[in-house]
Amino acid sequence: MSVPSFEPITSDINNNVERAPDASDADREYLEGIRSIHNSGEHEDISQTPEGFFKSSTRPEAPIDSEIVKQILASSEADLLLREYRQMSATFPFVVVSPDVKSVDLHAERPMLFLAVITVASWKDRSRQKKLDNVYRTELANRTIISPRRTLELVQSVLVYLSWYHFVFSHKTQQIFFLHHLVIGLALDIGLHQDHQPLGFPTPRRPSPPPSAKLLRERYRAFLGCYYLASMVAAGFQKPNILKHTPAMAEWAQTLKQDHEYESDEIIPHLISLRQIDDQIQDALFTADAKRLPLSDAGTLMHVKFMEAQLDSWKKNIVGVRSQRLLGLSFSFTKMLLHSVALRPQPKHQDPSAISTHLNALLSALEAGKHFLNTLLSFPVHEYHLISFTEWMRLPTVIMTVAKLCMPSDAHLASRWDVQTAQDRVRLDLCLESLCYRMQTLTAYDKRENPRTDFWYAMYFVIELTKSWYVRKIQTAEQGQTQFDSTPSGSTGQSVNDLSCPISGTAGIQYIPCAAASYDRPAGIDYMGDINMDIAAENNNGNDSFAFLKDMDFDMEQFFDMDGGIWGDESYNTYSAMGLGDRAPF
Repeated sequence: MSVPSFEPITSDINNNVERAPDASDADREYLEGIRSIHNSGEHEDISQTPEGFFKSSTRPEAPIDSEIVKQILASSEADLLLREYRQMSATFPFVVVSPDVKSVDLHAERPMLFLAVITVASWKDRSRQKKLDNVYRTELANRTIISPRRTLELVQSVLVYLSWYHFVFSHKTQQIFFLHHLVIGLALDIGLHQDHQPLGFPTPRRPSPPPSAKLLRERYRAFLGCYYLASMVAAGFQKPNILKHTPAMAEWAQTLKQDHEYESDEIIPHLISLRQIDDQIQDALFTADAKRLPLSDAGTLMHVKFMEAQLDSWKKNIVGVRSQRLLGLSFSFTKMLLHSVALRPQPKHQDPSAISTHLNALLSALEAGKHFLNTLLSFPVHEYHLISFTEWMRLPTVIMTVAKLCMPSDAHLASRWDVQTAQDRVRLDLCLESLCYRMQTLTAYDKRENPRTDFWYAMYFVIELTKSWYVRKIQTAEQGQTQFDSTPSGSTGQSVNDLSCPISGTAGIQYIPCAAASYDRPAGIDYMGDINMDIAAENNNGNDSFAFLKDMDFDMEQFFDMDGGIWGDESYNTYSAMGLGDRAPF
């Protein structure tokens, strides 16, 4: 019986017998044929190793073929816009352009990132920004759908574009969800996550050299930026977040902080850890089933206490860190969101301890909302353009949550929550008035000289509308409400004034809005003549246009996407129902 040999078989080089092609060769040729079908018409060097899954494209990026981009490059505007972006990136530290990089070099090496930078930095010139926006969208479609590219700079460009999306926002073209999922897909496609390997059979190839330390930090920032953006958008719209926090993210954030390549790297760990807490709040308290549970539910109360402890610990860790206003803005929203659970319907009969817990939660939500508004008002007006889209996206939710805490309702009456004291504590009407004057100061809109509406004009429009509605609601309630004792004699319950932390206590930021004393109405703008802000309380059908806000379990998706959403596709119909017709500024 012959024994099989394990020695390598050597072929006779002098053997002239023709052998049949190996099966592996046929398979290889077949796969190459399939690959050539999807070549997209690109000219590749066949001597290069083919690009596989989770690998960035290695070919140089094609320049932006646009007249307006060429004009900006030929002038000194490009460097000025790049300098403007460097200031803006302080509030979104996930895509940083090194100070020693010039605009010409950035365009040559990373054309899509350059295009995104000059687009968002052109916020002062609405006409130019709109043209650049069209160029960016066209180039993005070409490089992701028509002739797909997989590069780090493409991921960075979409992050920059979405971070100041409010400047280019239009209901006709808005794709917030699609674009934020697109950038996540691009990031995963080039392997920024680094913790998964592709399925299939590895092909023999020369191992790629490890990225430099500088490039590795860029990759860390980009993927952390994807997570940060995905978490913020998901929370703001009450949608599922498809990109979950991982231990590797915390490690990368700490590495960036330790390496300290840029000053803004210091705040990245704090932004990411706060987003992780926010995600836990969403998963524990705002799922379809959890939203039906009141604060008095044992499981819900346990989650609130647990998350509150995490927030307190987070706040202690940011002492002495840069960008306190930015961190405070994010912290206030998360804390308000946590305690807004108290706005859900409560059981009719509760023991005194449950009533005290409920009132304390309402107070915490009110104070957090007030702190958010005061922090926003503490920013100098000339720095408002630095605030990213994800923070502006939260403003309507804060305003509406605070308004619900200040407007009389049967639920507040039953829980002995003193809405009059809440109104005096926050003075939401003055906060909104101050914000209106700031938006007036910033907008370049003029009915005759510059009829193009911008983000600031749109925000003025919405805030002024909300202020008119809020004042009308509380005045109507005051006129129709009879005097009553919020804590009846002999009751064992507590009113808001009986709490250990009184509602009239001192807040962290002492800012008293005084709009008329600080800001004057810009000349040449007659807002009340341009848009009718005196909106009737009821629409043509006799229904309250803001009735959905009285729902104690207020769904943010309704506000953003449906009935009253300033970002959603249905806002045109909403404005029409309010009597604004085609005067909506979006």
